[in-house]
Amino acid sequence: MEIHKPKFVTGFIEEILIIVIGISLAVTAERIVEYFQHHKEAKGVVTRMITELRRDSSDLTYNIKYHTKAMDADSILTRWSKREIELSPDSLTILASRSLVFTFFASSTAEIEALKGAGKLYLIEDHELLSNILKHYDRYADFKITTDACMDYSHRLSDIYKQNATLTTNVINVQNQDQVYRFNPQELEKNLRGNKMYESLLQEKRVYDAFVIQQSKGALKRLAKITNALVIEE
Repeated sequence: MEIHKPKFVTGFIEEILIIVIGISLAVTAERIVEYFQHHKEAKGVVTRMITELRRDSSDLTYNIKYHTKAMDADSILTRWSKREIELSPDSLTILASRSLVFTFFASSTAEIEALKGAGKLYLIEDHELLSNILKHYDRYADFKITTDACMDYSHRLSDIYKQNATLTTNVINVQNQDQVYRFNPQELEKNLRGNKMYESLLQEKRVYDAFVIQQSKGALKRLAKITNALVIEE
């Protein structure tokens, strides 16, 4: 004997199935949209961070260039003061200007600070990479210490120069740091050569110039490693 299910039961089951399938499709679609939005946002974060880190790399390379010039000037002027070598008036003027060089490092931290503030560090899904990025940004604070020290030695050297030689400044060539501060070379020769305090300051500044160079090179290596990893993420 066959038992027939009432039509309303069959229809009810079909409606339930349609509702369940509809809800499932809606949830799936929502998750797909969320995934693509998350992926798009994460890609944007990575792209902007790469741009910032490359800007930092460019700044550090620039700083290394000028601190290298300053460190070389410190050494040559020390030898000149000790009468181990002779310098032409033009060379003496250029080297004195170079010895005063110090640099600032204006790090680009807008993107990482924005992520922290919005609680979106999770957008960088590679946890090891994120850890390396945060450690790298924390090291940026070290640059202020060396900048302050180099500024102090630069100011002290400048005071010695000004006490012993006439100064003229070349505003036109501000971008060329070799030509900004022009001390009278004859007065430097007469009044400053053999000054022990001057020689000591040159050597102390040389130590900090060398430290900034090594500090910057270390930061460049970290930047290259992080940037390469972010490019892969992108």
